Amino acid sequence: MALHGADGDQRVLIPQPAAARDAGREGAREAARAAARHEQRHAVRHDAGPWDAAPRNIRYLRLRLADPGRRVEVRRLLSLVLDVPPLPGADPAVLIAEVPDDRRAVDVLIELAWAGIELDGFRLDAAV
Repeated sequence: MALHGADGDQRVLIPQPAAARDAGREGAREAARAAARHEQRHAVRHDAGPWDAAPRNIRYLRLRLADPGRRVEVRRLLSLVLDVPPLPGADPAVLIAEVPDDRRAVDVLIELAWAGIELDGFRLDAAV
């Protein structure tokens, strides 16, 4: 009777020694414990806690147009780039747009330059 013969008639499972079997289980348990410790440390270092759901700071891009006659075109362009219509300014030459981050403000300025719209000035503020 062949234990691991080529004909495959009978195969017998040879048991491992108890020490080797327990070491394998302990290694898996230790790896799971290490992963849990890592997750806990990561949560302590990177979790904002109750402030996580707090509203983010909104940035405002204030644009002063050189030609107020192009205000409608600029409003349309800002709506397309930012997905939000701009706020009207007190002055007809001024538009104020909410931007989620600095990169989107740069995108707005690039699109205005490509469209050939001149600005007298712009400012990125945390509040209006």
